[in-house]
Amino acid sequence: LCWTPYDCPAREADRVSLLEISRCTCDVAPDCVDGQASSKRDTNVQLLVFVPHAALGREQRQESAESPGTSGNKPSAEVEAIRIIGPHPALQEFGCALQQLVDCRETEGPSGIEFIQKRLFQYLWKHQGESKTELALYEAQAVLAFNLDPKAGIAYVRSRLGKDTDDALGEWLAQMSTQNGGLDPTMLGNYFSRRDTMEIFKVFVRRLDFTGTDIVAAMRLLFDTFKPGGEGQVISRILELFAEAYFLQWTVWKEKQEGAKANYKDSDSVMTLAVSLIMLNTGMHVASKKLNKKAAAMADMTLEAYIKMARSTVDEEQVPEESLTTWYEAIKESEISMQPLPRNAFSKLPVQPDIEGWLILIVSPTVQKRYWAVCALQRMYLFSDNSDVEPWEAIDLKDKRVQAVSSDATSRASYMADLQGKGCMASCLPTNQAARRSRTCLTAEDTMERAFEVMVGASNTTPMLSRLSKPRKRLALVAESPDLMDRWVTLITSGPY
Repeated sequence: LCWTPYDCPAREADRVSLLEISRCTCDVAPDCVDGQASSKRDTNVQLLVFVPHAALGREQRQESAESPGTSGNKPSAEVEAIRIIGPHPALQEFGCALQQLVDCRETEGPSGIEFIQKRLFQYLWKHQGESKTELALYEAQAVLAFNLDPKAGIAYVRSRLGKDTDDALGEWLAQMSTQNGGLDPTMLGNYFSRRDTMEIFKVFVRRLDFTGTDIVAAMRLLFDTFKPGGEGQVISRILELFAEAYFLQWTVWKEKQEGAKANYKDSDSVMTLAVSLIMLNTGMHVASKKLNKKAAAMADMTLEAYIKMARSTVDEEQVPEESLTTWYEAIKESEISMQPLPRNAFSKLPVQPDIEGWLILIVSPTVQKRYWAVCALQRMYLFSDNSDVEPWEAIDLKDKRVQAVSSDATSRASYMADLQGKGCMASCLPTNQAARRSRTCLTAEDTMERAFEVMVGASNTTPMLSRLSKPRKRLALVAESPDLMDRWVTLITSGPY
């Protein structure tokens, strides 16, 4: 059990083994927190975790002895190890789960926790994987392959899932993007921007369910699945195929349509109306972001101007003025976004990574960041504490060299340099008491046996982690244990299949 700031490694004093916790309590937080009166007494709870005094590490025992009220007193058999104050019910649920683990350990022995501890590198995805069918696992691998390289992903779908026709591919892509989730909207949009995917997109858009929706709602559904790439010709081609698909479905349920009414003669009417709505949407929302104020004001349309433009392509018989007004107001209130919302959380996808677990990224002698790392199909996804939906960064492991730091003299020297300040011969070791208590940096002695490095190959000039101020061609990472470090190195080196 660790307690630490976002994305930072846990210091020794804030790491407690689940095998050593004697008990925990979770109650309403006291009125005063750090000297400040709490304004949310009814929503904050306090979690206290206790361990036997003998279980504390040297640094923890020293801090316990220095705590107020302990001077001159003999240490008790049980001491408070961690105190957390946070919102209810999240912390309350966490406290209950922690107490259940402790109770389970007391009644059934420590073997259950030890079993999980030794297999943490595979426990989470194994639990996820065992709840999925073999087909679902293949589909998960196909989604990850597509998000890395659409061409390779489609090849995987054809070979492993047997989707070897345009109809089968279009139907599978529609299912993955609307029901299962996980396809990267940008990668899907780039794929559909190619002319050789037109037949697949035709099937894809016809599998979208537009039942009972007016044209604005249908366009929102369409652009919620992918982000269109390319120029105006690509958008025109997409809208043309959308119009055909929408018109075919509309003819089936047109007598039961709700909301804004329409009486389309053919798919061309739907197409021209869709184009006018895209122009309206661009003038109202997109132009203001890309043009200066004067140009954006000229691009913005009044209701009268929009109705006049629409009437040049569709008559009153097909689309009443009332419907045009309804659609105008709907778009004015809410943009038809061509930037789809983030896909389903990675943790909720039917994904079977090669390995996952905590890794610490050595950024500098004084900055180390902790991420939940997921390795799948030769890509390592690093997730920040802030989100399990989108990774903070992804590392393409193709053509990368991976090795344990302790196995090579050059690697050991580089790693020591990673943890030493410029011109400094010692690792990052805080010297004063305040710095030591807030310590989140690591030392080479702490981590050498748990560290491994990822390096770009000689033929690859692209650095890794572009979000860093200085992208790297070599990364030092620290696993939770030497055993887990070996597994990371072995599974990354062995490739995706």
